[in-house]
Amino acid sequence: MEKIEHKGIVDEVTDRGVKVKIVSLSACAGCHAKGACTMADMQEKEIDIATTSNYKTGDQVKIVGYGNQGLKAAWWAYVLPMVLVIAVLSITFILTDNEGLAGLLSLLVLVPYYFIIKKADNSMKKKFQFTIKSINE
Repeated sequence: MEKIEHKGIVDEVTDRGVKVKIVSLSACAGCHAKGACTMADMQEKEIDIATTSNYKTGDQVKIVGYGNQGLKAAWWAYVLPMVLVIAVLSITFILTDNEGLAGLLSLLVLVPYYFIIKKADNSMKKKFQFTIKSINE
């Protein structure tokens, strides 16, 4: 299984684990011409990691995940919602022959979908687990 590692800095330590900030760079961010282009993208992300190890705020660490987690995340965030939109659009249009209603309902189906995803946060955290290592390991 492919490992994915990111360097980060411990931002907060709680009794349940640590919050680590990482900087996510798009492919453009490493390009030599990024100053002349508006495509360069850097995002700071915060990841919660359950750990019993002793880390302090400001410690440099590595976050380790696995490649198949990216595919699962893409499924839940992009593929399944698109399938829902297309299915509701098609079924509603076939049943009602009303394009406006079909379009509206196909977009509205995303509201309960993402609400359910948000409510399933604890379940998702179990599916998408990261480990943390000291930068020196």
